Amino acid sequence: MEMAAGPSLRHLRVFEMVSRLQGVRKAADAVHMSQPAVTQAITKLEAQVGATLFERRSKGTYLSAAGEIFAARTRMMFYLIEEALTAFGVSAGKGRSFGSIAERITRPQIRGLAAVADGRSFADAARKIGISLASLHRAVRELERNLGKPLFQTTASGVITTRGGADLARKLSLAMREVEWGMEEMQAAAGLLGGQLRVGAMPLAGSFLLAPVINDLTRLYPQVRVQVMTGDGGRLTRSLQLGEIDFVVGLIRDFDDKDEIQQEAMASSPYVVVARHDHPLTRKAKITVTDLQSYDWISPMPGATRRVAFDGLFALMKKPPTANVETYSLSTIRLLLRDSDRLTLLSRFEYEYEKGAGALAMLPYGPIKPAHSLGVTRRVNWIPTEMHMKFLELIRFHSAAIAADVPEQKRVA
Repeated sequence: MEMAAGPSLRHLRVFEMVSRLQGVRKAADAVHMSQPAVTQAITKLEAQVGATLFERRSKGTYLSAAGEIFAARTRMMFYLIEEALTAFGVSAGKGRSFGSIAERITRPQIRGLAAVADGRSFADAARKIGISLASLHRAVRELERNLGKPLFQTTASGVITTRGGADLARKLSLAMREVEWGMEEMQAAAGLLGGQLRVGAMPLAGSFLLAPVINDLTRLYPQVRVQVMTGDGGRLTRSLQLGEIDFVVGLIRDFDDKDEIQQEAMASSPYVVVARHDHPLTRKAKITVTDLQSYDWISPMPGATRRVAFDGLFALMKKPPTANVETYSLSTIRLLLRDSDRLTLLSRFEYEYEKGAGALAMLPYGPIKPAHSLGVTRRVNWIPTEMHMKFLELIRFHSAAIAADVPEQKRVA
């Protein structure tokens, strides 16, 4: 959840005020700064983001094309900060307005809180973001005093963030990422087709779909930086909420927090029973439950989406067979099946991906319920960049191609 250094919130507030009031003098009065100080803040911000944000005219100061892009992201950032403070329970009173509380929050304070929430101790957090322990203490304690609510609690293992403090750290860190996305969008508008894509791939279903998508995306955006995190659905959803990744690709899961997470199902992916290509059961025209219980199985890991279907299938068997191997890895499953009479469940997508090697066969049994869908999970209220939207377009295209079981020769331009 560590947040990179970037423009100060003070400079971003000055920028937002100039963009709203369309004048340096008016903005200077509003933020209680001198006109030269406002001009200096804007000049420094433009140097940091690498773009001219305003066009200076005789009648005022107006946003440039790049400035329009960056202003939209900056406004969203401030909106998300206020939303995070409201959810945390910050309230005005005793001569303090909500706006004045929000205005006193600084980037170092947010970085410090995020580092403590993500680390094992204050010392660990200070090392992680490269500041002294005293500086970290000062930043986060100033934030705590400003908010008027405790952010930390003492436990047997040391001082840690409260649950509310950890949630606030996550939301504030996500808000600050709007600045990064704004910079990426300005670069894209200038013809620099780059940016950063951070995506989570659920075991099996996510990984094989991502490969052709990433290949296509990097052809369209040669300078894009792609990071792929693999793991189970629960872990990846948590990373999504923390802002560590932008999307999760894989089987659609059931979860309670629909206010923060949204899912897009792209294609149905029923489960099928799979064996090696010359398995004894491949010679039968029709498979029964009795046939299936006569062989050992490779089981999904506990918590895996397919585990529900697997357990439901085994519940139909009078004498459930041995399933003493559990794995997520498709390559491991393929090797285990190739050299034994074991059986397993794969989604139809996974089987279609693997059958090209000729090692596996789908047995004539089913349907197996519940069927699941392949899709993408992302955060609610997040505005994707142009590159992120192209990624979604490519995911939809490749999902449809796999579902139709046709060769993927056409590429999205």
